Amino acid sequence: MSMNSTNLAAPKKPALVIRVHLTDGTMEAFAQSDEAEARKLWDKIEPSHLFSQSRIVLAGEHSKSVYVTERIVRVDFIQESNECWDFPGGYSDVVELTEEDFRAHAHLDQPERMARRDQPTPVGDLLVSFVKLNLAGGKPLFLMIEFPVKLPVESHSFMHFMLSKGSFHMRLCGGGIGVVNLGNLLGYTVYPGVPQVPSDTWTVEPWRALATAKTSAQ
Repeated sequence: MSMNSTNLAAPKKPALVIRVHLTDGTMEAFAQSDEAEARKLWDKIEPSHLFSQSRIVLAGEHSKSVYVTERIVRVDFIQESNECWDFPGGYSDVVELTEEDFRAHAHLDQPERMARRDQPTPVGDLLVSFVKLNLAGGKPLFLMIEFPVKLPVESHSFMHFMLSKGSFHMRLCGGGIGVVNLGNLLGYTVYPGVPQVPSDTWTVEPWRALATAKTSAQ
């Protein structure tokens, strides 16, 4: 084989890529090219306990990286396989969206088409909600979540889970699985949300949506 053809050969794609997103807005990437080692690493990951330890350590032949768990926003696992762990709490699917797709599906630019919180949905039926997470690091995360409608007495279970400082996983819009550290959640907005709200809720409308609706009406 000639030197030119060798230089032009495409590099081998890693069996597993890991991306660590930190609260300062930076992201570090790591790769494992050996498929057997990648499989062993994947098999021992428990997404619900990923952030329960005080640190995560990643080591290669020439370096070792240590990250304080409470400063990690999320960890992504990218591989050829479409494997995904089962979603907890009865959730059918959790998918990352681009901001453009999120706005389109939630009809944020068409307020007249937005679903209402008080829309009647039978208990047990699947409900699709669109959730914007504000996380430490400044970059929001946009999700589509599918889950069965629960009884009114269980209506606050989603809020309790989001504020639990635990973790959840999602399918990434570009392929792969991401595990989010809810310990770094600053707040969230869900469209449309459930009819029931806490008794101390402030009744207001998002200003941008209200402004858009007024502009459309003129």
